[in-house]
Amino acid sequence: MEPSAPAFDVKQLEKLRVLQDESEPNAVANLARGFLSRASQRLGRMRALLSSGDAATLANEAHGLASSSGMFGLMRVRVHCKALENFVRDEGLADAGPLLADLERAYLEAQPLLMIELGLEDGR
Repeated sequence: MEPSAPAFDVKQLEKLRVLQDESEPNAVANLARGFLSRASQRLGRMRALLSSGDAATLANEAHGLASSSGMFGLMRVRVHCKALENFVRDEGLADAGPLLADLERAYLEAQPLLMIELGLEDGR
């Protein structure tokens, strides 16, 4: 794992901001709003998959969250997702609980940083 991965990397958002123009000035914020909603739901599904013993689907969910998290600059979340995905694929679900807990903590740390950067902290 890359312990030095930042919780949030604004440079990743700069890559997305090319999607914005005068006709869509809030394109990235709108995309982020959807990402944040889906990420929270995905974390809940991952917890349920761990409890139900579905290693393959848990690994797939972790893989998907890793990709989208990286796009929005949640780099530590991405690293934790990849670690969870690889562990579950290689070792199974035994002892995967702490990795999922680390992932959830990383998300809770990074989520408000993304919201503040995009001006979403007031619910816009």
